[in-house]
Amino acid sequence: MSVTLTINGKTLSAEAGQTILQAARENDIYIPTLCDYPGLPSHGSCRLCIVEVKGRANTPTACTTLVEEGMFVETETAQILELRNDLLRMLLADHPGSCLFCSENQHCEECMVTLHKTGVTTGCRTCPADQQCELQEIVVRSGLQGVDYPVRYRSLPVGKRDPFFDRDYNLCVLCGRCIRVCESLHFTNIPAYVKRGSETRVGTNFEQTHLAAGCSFCGACVDACPTGALFEKTRKWDGKPDGEIVSTCPFCSLGCELHLLTSKNNAEMIIGSQPGDNGKTLCVKGRFGVTETVNHPARMKEVLRVDHGNTTRSGWEEGIQHAADRLADCNASDFALVVSAGCSNEDLYVAKKFAREVMGSAAILNAAARYGAGLGAVSRLLKVSQPLDVLDIADLIFCLGLDAKYAQSVVEAPLKRAIERGAKVITLNASEHVPGRFATLWLKPQVGEEEAMLNSLSTGQTAGLVGEAVSLLRKAEKAVLLAGPDYLARMPEAIERLHTASGAALVAIPAEGNLNGALHLGLGTAPGGAAPRVLCLIGTPVPRELDPDTFVLYQNTHLPFVEPQDGILLPMAAYGETDGSIVDQSGKVKHLSAAVAPEGVALPGWQILCRIAQAMGKPGFDFTSATAIASAIAAEKAEIPVDWAFANEPPLWLSVPGEHDFLGADLSEWVAGLGILTQARREEK
Repeated sequence: MSVTLTINGKTLSAEAGQTILQAARENDIYIPTLCDYPGLPSHGSCRLCIVEVKGRANTPTACTTLVEEGMFVETETAQILELRNDLLRMLLADHPGSCLFCSENQHCEECMVTLHKTGVTTGCRTCPADQQCELQEIVVRSGLQGVDYPVRYRSLPVGKRDPFFDRDYNLCVLCGRCIRVCESLHFTNIPAYVKRGSETRVGTNFEQTHLAAGCSFCGACVDACPTGALFEKTRKWDGKPDGEIVSTCPFCSLGCELHLLTSKNNAEMIIGSQPGDNGKTLCVKGRFGVTETVNHPARMKEVLRVDHGNTTRSGWEEGIQHAADRLADCNASDFALVVSAGCSNEDLYVAKKFAREVMGSAAILNAAARYGAGLGAVSRLLKVSQPLDVLDIADLIFCLGLDAKYAQSVVEAPLKRAIERGAKVITLNASEHVPGRFATLWLKPQVGEEEAMLNSLSTGQTAGLVGEAVSLLRKAEKAVLLAGPDYLARMPEAIERLHTASGAALVAIPAEGNLNGALHLGLGTAPGGAAPRVLCLIGTPVPRELDPDTFVLYQNTHLPFVEPQDGILLPMAAYGETDGSIVDQSGKVKHLSAAVAPEGVALPGWQILCRIAQAMGKPGFDFTSATAIASAIAAEKAEIPVDWAFANEPPLWLSVPGEHDFLGADLSEWVAGLGILTQARREEK
């Protein structure tokens, strides 16, 4: 149902139930606000959106006042403008803003390098949110010329002990957006109002760091902050982004949409990433891991040759020819190509084609060592896995080994929504974990007994908590099993049995970003036997247990932790530097977009392999783009069923810990440490 109203003399239609602010925005009518934020209920605390409504004596806030038929609204009368300016003056009396009214504020850029290093904001030009601050924009649009009130600087210390973002509450305007967005998306209220009266500010309980308070570092509070009170470490002084590219997060199999922010301040580079849709979040990897990974000091930017432990620089032509010569002299039985399940479909396809057609071998998926004989079960589970949206209609959600504290923290919001509409949440986990905080029922086996408990559920055990879980599963009409990465790796057959016995829908979330794509392309088979004489590694680390006589073709984005005795190190374009695609955990193809040029002389992974094949005189490797490779995949209809298992244990040289991606095997360690590493590098400049 629509209603007709008039705003500033303009007659327009709005949906019944909308606020004046929403109706104004849809019709390009500007009304300032600081506390309103997409996805959050109206709040009205900043009062900057006050308007005049004909027939009302007061000045209601546009964000809390619903539209009515025949309503007449004015947003910029003399009274409204003066009241807003008074509100702004009071805000700025407690907020550094002297630069806003300085006649020389456009001529101080040369001084900022030194002032930035102080870490204390005293004015707009020393603020990391300069030109990106909503308060600054409102003041500029208001035409305000001064404060006219005594100015107080709070002199609060800047919180720098957390990874990923700093907290400067001297810049806080107490809009509460960070508090409300955390409350609406998570079950732990990390930021909160502390103290009272004129000393009220945002902080954490007991002055803890966000890390100690249990923050998952989704970055929602940073995105919601209208000023520079919360700001990312890695892009603190990069300025306003001048480009934005829509892409897909490759750091786990959920394939969340994100926007890559780019800047050409010094050289074109990725300076940040943000969620693709309002009201949604990314996990710590997608929100902060992109810049940490792409701009990391360990990025490999040139071709390196290693001879008997001595490393020298090389050019592409020399490096490609050296690799081609070594491969031409290698038998299929002495060769192995190992590729990461985090690579794009295009890289995987060319890697498989290279191994088969150039070397007469089978490409090995590095994830094979992680899943072992269970890879076949994982493949079958992924064939029936549903998208995360299925949680929105579930009446029971059974979380199997899902932690969701850091990685996959995006599942917390749909779990909360499910509980709010009356759905039950069961969780099975031996350790403390996020769903355990709010689950209807927590099955807590002893460490090592998780698979036995899963089997008890499958057989319909009726005693104890397991019996209670079985009863809830049987009563549910729309049950969903939500299988986390750990259990998928360790006990996929048990999950498969429970899925069959329960008849529930399944959401399987492997840790690897493109495991489903790799399996669709038929990767996974792995020969046993002795260690290879020539080992080609695509996006995977150099094994620690490796014969020193092995010649290694290392093709990756970052320098190896373990340097081979002999080999060629070939710099590969990272995520955000090349186009491509992945297949998410529900079987949907998601696209990866290039936002910037590759670092140094790096090339897309598929292009490096094509160059080597061409140098060896092999036909069929004349691809010129990711689109051409995608067409080849479609033409071959390369969805090959995988029936995979090791005859014996995986060979030692294939067992590489922490294969999933450069972000590290222990995510807790990474969250605590790596988030500070890039900032330290930047502060040295």
